Parts: sequence; structure tokens; C-alpha cells
Amino acid sequence: MTHSPATTPHSTDASAATADRAVPAASASSRARTLFRPADRSPAELAALAALLRAVPARPVHLDGFLPHEQARALGETVRALPTWEASAVLWNPDRLATRPATPEEWRSAAPEERAAVRDVARGIPALFDDGSRYPAEHRARLSDFFVFAGMGTVLRDLLHRWTAPGSPLTTNVEFARYRHGDTLGEHSDAESDTLFVLNLYLDPAYGADDGGVLGFRDEEGREHLMPPRFNSLSVMPIRPGCVHWVTPWRADRVGRHTVSIAAVPATSGEVK
Repeated sequence: MTHSPATTPHSTDASAATADRAVPAASASSRARTLFRPADRSPAELAALAALLRAVPARPVHLDGFLPHEQARALGETVRALPTWEASAVLWNPDRLATRPATPEEWRSAAPEERAAVRDVARGIPALFDDGSRYPAEHRARLSDFFVFAGMGTVLRDLLHRWTAPGSPLTTNVEFARYRHGDTLGEHSDAESDTLFVLNLYLDPAYGADDGGVLGFRDEEGREHLMPPRFNSLSVMPIRPGCVHWVTPWRADRVGRHTVSIAAVPATSGEVK
């Protein structure tokens, strides 16, 4: 049986470092900063969200209008302009307990039951901030500000603490992904990792209901929740033993479903600020 996740409509205006190396902040004196902040939500709404995210069995939350519209539009342009995308394909090992990297050709030639996941992931983010980078200055500045919001600053972490009350400090890891026709993410669990929650911010303004790419989540009791990647919506998914998630195949003939994926993990002592 399929259930819908809690969905909250758009409300009033308000507003990690990468895996390679830290991203420098652009000079605030040389340009106007984008102060990314989630759209305002009432205390009652935040309390309801927190209750859902702590619920047993686990339940994801799907928020429409996560950022003010203009911020989401501009951030989407910046993400779509990232110059280096690499196909990230993985196959299941025979025991189906772990995966192994594969080339896109190996993935396509593998038996369907061996295919774990394939989609494009942005690479070389830190190099975009090097001298001589051809990534437009406007996008560099906006991307730097987004990292302050999502990875280096306190705004998103404070919001996560209000939502989830994890009992210990959090930090975040950020990844950018996009999907080509047929790309998919097979059913799996990240419970063996130290991830507590995964947030996905969807930035494809052309997304339509027939495009596919729907995030699915099955809780400990077998109930399913489906979250279409509507533009400027945010899925918040708890990672717990007994829960699995997946992404249905992308059916559109264009590259799309541009997504910022943010994993919330416990902070080490050196990361606590």
C-alpha cells in the first residue's frame, strides 16, 4: 500500500565542504551576497514537522517551496551550469549486500537485477574557485553562498536540530546530481553508514508528473511513501535500520532532475563550532 509523505505547501518569503577539498567563500566586499534561508514556516508547522521526523515507524517529509522562489530559480541556474558531470554507475555484488563501481557501458550490459544505480554526479567543484576558472563569477559567488548555507554555516544545521533533536551536533555533506533518460537508483538502505537524515532539494523547473525520477521510501512496517521531485521542493528522509529508498527511472528525453543532496551526519569534535 502506498502512502503520501507529509507535504507542506509553499509559505511566505524568507530566505560542506565537497568531498575533494574545502570551498572558499567569495569576497563579500566584491559583490552582493545571497543569504540563503528556508522560507518562513510557523512554529506550529515546525513542531508538526519535527514530530513526523521523529515518528516510529519512520516517515519522510516532503516540503514544497523550501527556498524563496527567486533563490531557488537562481540556484537552479548555478547548478545546471556546473561544467563537469560524470556518470556514477554501480552494480550489485553477487551477495547483494554491497555494490561495486562500474562504467556506464558495464552498467548497460549487466543483467537488470545486477544494476544498482546510475546517474550523473558533479565533479571538480573546488577547482571552480581557482584562479582562471571559466565558471562564471556570478555562479561561483552563488555556489559559495550556498555552501555557507548548506555546509559551513549554522542556518541549515540549526533547522535540522529544531526538526530532529538528534542529541549531538550535526554536520553535512553535499552532492549535486542529475539524471539522464533511464537513470535510476535501486532499492537500498544507507543504515550501515553514519547518516541520520538525507535532504534532497530539487531544482528542475521543467519537471512534469510524467518525467519519473520519483523518490520512494519504505518504512520498517512496509508502508511506502512517494516524493516526486517538484521544483523547489525538499524531501527529508530519515535513515534507519529496516527502511529502504529508491528513485524510479527518469523517463524524460532530456537531462534533468537536478538535485542537491545533503546528508546530515554526527559532527566530530573538530567540526563542532
